[in-house]
Amino acid sequence: MDRDDSGAVDWDAAFEAIVAPLRPSRTRRAVRATGQAVLAGVLMATSWWLLLHLMASQMQGLGHPWR
Repeated sequence: MDRDDSGAVDWDAAFEAIVAPLRPSRTRRAVRATGQAVLAGVLMATSWWLLLHLMASQMQGLGHPWR
């Protein structure tokens, strides 16, 4: 731990020195964020497709109430 001239401990630097090795690398964080964004996009696209498919199937039956 670094001390300045007054003898105080730089707690921010001490915390970073302890926590920095525990963090994943920058590339792993970027890959994870990209994967999460792609997964979110796929889920959103699937939900929109299902919603539109449900609405379209309901509209097809409007002209034929006996079906």
